[in-house]
Amino acid sequence: MIYQATHAGPRNLADGYLAMTEQLAGVCLDVGEHPSDEAAYVYTWFVPDALRAELVALVGQKLAFVAVDESVDYVALTRANFPPLRIGGFYITRNDEEIPAGLCGLAVAPNRAFGSGEHATTTGCLLGYEWLVAQGLTFERGLDFGAGSGLLAIAAAKRDVVPFVCIDNDPPSVEICAENAALNGVSGLIESRLGEVPPQDIYPLVFANILLQPLLDLCDGLVACLDKKAGSALILSGFTVGQAPLIAAAYGAKGLRMAWQHSEKEWVAQVWMR
Repeated sequence: MIYQATHAGPRNLADGYLAMTEQLAGVCLDVGEHPSDEAAYVYTWFVPDALRAELVALVGQKLAFVAVDESVDYVALTRANFPPLRIGGFYITRNDEEIPAGLCGLAVAPNRAFGSGEHATTTGCLLGYEWLVAQGLTFERGLDFGAGSGLLAIAAAKRDVVPFVCIDNDPPSVEICAENAALNGVSGLIESRLGEVPPQDIYPLVFANILLQPLLDLCDGLVACLDKKAGSALILSGFTVGQAPLIAAAYGAKGLRMAWQHSEKEWVAQVWMR
């Protein structure tokens, strides 16, 4: 009999927990985004009955186990819960679905790194990038800061052969970004790095889909790494309609102009340009 236990915990536990799955053969772990706490993950364990006590001892906290219904077709359930998404000219799949003609397929498995396509901020950033391309702009390289799964960079790399540096402060996300790049055949175009601040290199295209406070705190660094040439673009998201004036004040004061904006479910994405 297989049992399941779910609990929330700090993000920095993820690596240690994943190592436990190697120590305990037969134990699996799913790590997902917490719905309301950006500093936490939701950890879901799947464990044989015989290993429940050992897992509790390793985790160091009480776990509430429920029996898994092994008659359920979990492959079919996963497909139903994660249907493919079309965002502009991109088609995001989680289950090897066929890609419609004329669309760029992006394979991103739902996992513990932010950016599997469902969130409105991801949609906004991809649509912002498409708007730039529709203006006739091309980019020789890009930066995805706070890359998560790497979906934004992978989209530009796969369709338009744009090489990207992807930076995230979450070690599991750095690994998943590299895995997703390989899954999409663009490993040679994606460099996934661990980091806390924008690099000192210069990029004509920058994605920063993070949150309001980091966007304000890192405004100087993000603008500094944006190429000073006309047509360079900074795509920002992770803030709400009510917070947008704070972003406008910060980035407008740096001499950038807002060229495009998209809002969905209270979340905003903006394109700022030289």
